[in-house]
Amino acid sequence: MDFLDNIVLPQSSEHMVLLRYLLGLTSVLLIPYLSALFGMLGYSLFYGRKGKKDENPVYLRFAKELVSIITLNKSMAVALGVVPFVSAIFCYAQLLHLSDAQSVIGYLTASFIFFIISLLMIYSYRHSLHIKDLFAAVSDGNQLDEYTKNEVREYKNKANVITGKAGIWGFIFLIISTYLFIAAIQLASDSFALETQPSFFGVIFSLNAISYYLFFTAVSFALSSAIIIYYYFRPSTEEKYQSADFNNYVKKISLRNGLVFTILLPALIVLNLIFKPGIALTTSLFATLLLSLFLIMIISNMFYTMIKASEVKYGSSILLMFVILFIFVIAKDQMAFSSATKLQFQKLTQNYTEYENNLKAELGIDIAPISGEDIYNGRCIACHQFDQKLVGPPYKEVLPKYDGKMDQLIDFILNPVKVNPEYPAMPNQGLKPNEAKAVAEYLIQTYRK
Repeated sequence: MDFLDNIVLPQSSEHMVLLRYLLGLTSVLLIPYLSALFGMLGYSLFYGRKGKKDENPVYLRFAKELVSIITLNKSMAVALGVVPFVSAIFCYAQLLHLSDAQSVIGYLTASFIFFIISLLMIYSYRHSLHIKDLFAAVSDGNQLDEYTKNEVREYKNKANVITGKAGIWGFIFLIISTYLFIAAIQLASDSFALETQPSFFGVIFSLNAISYYLFFTAVSFALSSAIIIYYYFRPSTEEKYQSADFNNYVKKISLRNGLVFTILLPALIVLNLIFKPGIALTTSLFATLLLSLFLIMIISNMFYTMIKASEVKYGSSILLMFVILFIFVIAKDQMAFSSATKLQFQKLTQNYTEYENNLKAELGIDIAPISGEDIYNGRCIACHQFDQKLVGPPYKEVLPKYDGKMDQLIDFILNPVKVNPEYPAMPNQGLKPNEAKAVAEYLIQTYRK
């Protein structure tokens, strides 16, 4: 989005790190909320339709209370949905500034618009459910004249229509919103896709996005089952629901659904891993996935134990486990995004240096030149000599392969990796791109002499 790209400001490398942390924090608030909203609304629509079909008041009551739980008040939607969503868009806009990946911001903005429409529909669905029950109670009154009864029945029928349409359309818009959001963050984590700029259909029908969305759907319904168990059966509220039939019904379907959808998660994680871009497959990502699978195994075992014992003693523990699981999943996504945008990070840092130098020049402030020799003497000389082996290899052995390949040497200085098993890996020196360029030029010039 050009208007977002125009309002962002150049940022230093330190600010970029802070933006990544902010993006992670907003994701920890936003993604679990979207997941819970998706799952609870889906359950509400399913059991509401089932209640109408079977004329079962238990189903209808359950459907009404489910949507009431997730739409407790508008402040929750703003604090956990709207504000983090806007923050995520601006973080991505800042981190992808000056890149060819502005389509990511476009998808996120479209996702946010659909999310707002979905929220309006969902809250209309919630209020229409309560209004419908109110009209039903009034229309059954014996003190109303026939004309008033007919009028109340007419409004009741209209409320029924609003209930069905608002709920279904709210869910449809939420599906579109969450899918666009997931497709955008998966695109942002794929450096090859960012360079090639796939078409809209290429993004939407990406196997990476589809497999991730299947995981999102399953985890949404599993999380919602955990929320239901915690909400209905925590000690402070259990006495509120005196109907044994209702309590048994809620317990039975919540435990069953929770176990089924949780069991699906490992297969969906592996499926998404298959379609992950190669650059995202780091050691840290695999470690995070293993921890996620371990948590899922614990959650599945808790669901199964509660089903066998017909009790809900692990309700709060399962909910906590899901919170930790979301943290691991979000950390995995942030790792993939960081790997895909290493060059973008360097580009932004260089742009900030140029911006800073230009600003100093406009203000008449002298800019001290960067000396590659000073950097070498201050940071490199302790471990490297040109003709002697110290902690690291002598430069005369390694610089020949970089002669004429300055960009590769600069990239190695900025992101060192272990190459020669005879020497320890070089620690990252924390140099800025222009500093790395200066020291690389000094090394090559000195080697040629």
